[in-house]
Amino acid sequence: MRRFILALALLAFTTPVSATNSKPELAKVLEDLLAWLPGEYTSIPQVFLERALGAPPDGEHEIYYRVFAEIDAPHLAEHVIYTQIRLDADDGTVFPGQQVVFLISIDEEKKSVSISGRRIKDGEKFTNAHLHPEMWPNIEPDPDFGGNCTFNWRRHGQQLRGLLGEHGECTMVSKNSGQQMTWDAEWILNPEQLWIYDNGYFSDGTLFVGREDRTHLRMSKAKRYECFTSLRFEDGTTQVINPFFMHDRGDIFTFETTEAEPRELHIEFLNSLWPSNSGRNYVDLLRLTLHDGEPGEFADEDVLGFAWAEPASNRVGFTTEWTSARCKVANPDDPRLKAAMMGE
Repeated sequence: MRRFILALALLAFTTPVSATNSKPELAKVLEDLLAWLPGEYTSIPQVFLERALGAPPDGEHEIYYRVFAEIDAPHLAEHVIYTQIRLDADDGTVFPGQQVVFLISIDEEKKSVSISGRRIKDGEKFTNAHLHPEMWPNIEPDPDFGGNCTFNWRRHGQQLRGLLGEHGECTMVSKNSGQQMTWDAEWILNPEQLWIYDNGYFSDGTLFVGREDRTHLRMSKAKRYECFTSLRFEDGTTQVINPFFMHDRGDIFTFETTEAEPRELHIEFLNSLWPSNSGRNYVDLLRLTLHDGEPGEFADEDVLGFAWAEPASNRVGFTTEWTSARCKVANPDDPRLKAAMMGE
């Protein structure tokens, strides 16, 4: 036993400090990155809490809906992730210039998993490229943008952390304007959330992109659900909508009733922390609400049906005297879901 302990002690003195973030460790970081990052994300749960509990100094964050999807594009790199941002919702306007491919590899010299983010050339031709494999062989980086700085990803406790350059900053000269700018960025990833801090400064220190309060945009991963609703009106007629598809991070389904005097109703679906001021009920809840108020803004008297469940239940529903609704996790291979995501 003494010889074994001595051998371990000698090993500790002879093993170089660089053993941390060794190739086997980085291979696991790469594995987790490729498993955790793909998916659909939105900042709606963060904005919901900011409106209920108070916003940071620069005000509430933007509402973005962002997709990350691994694609087969060996002409770019062995591991490639396509990403795009839509404004406000999953069917919102595509954010110009934010259709990007991540070229991913292990950098043994820097002891990190390296991501080179490259804007796609003629991005407008590749909207929703993650849903169209036929597009992938034609995706090319735009030579006029990017390629100056890489993200270096390493394990950070039970999460992954990506820093621009070695310490979170990278100074470069724009290929278009010739202006020097410094980017200060940190991304934090776990299986359910992606936190993004990304500020850009001109050489005089002026902030041109990002936030003075240096707070992260908190993106929550969304799940797709198959839903239905049934209504019975005072004249005895009924209306059934089955199926329709929603995500659980603040999606809104709006429809017009078929009763004699039609109304516009909304079903809202939100999985987020409950904004409890006392803190005693500050827990994640899956909530499904039918109401006739304004989308995203309704009072208690507007609610026509409501249910909540723990997110792990993967389903939620309610039944009242004249209406019912239910949502359950959708089968990702359901062709109806795929058609809905393509806007068909």
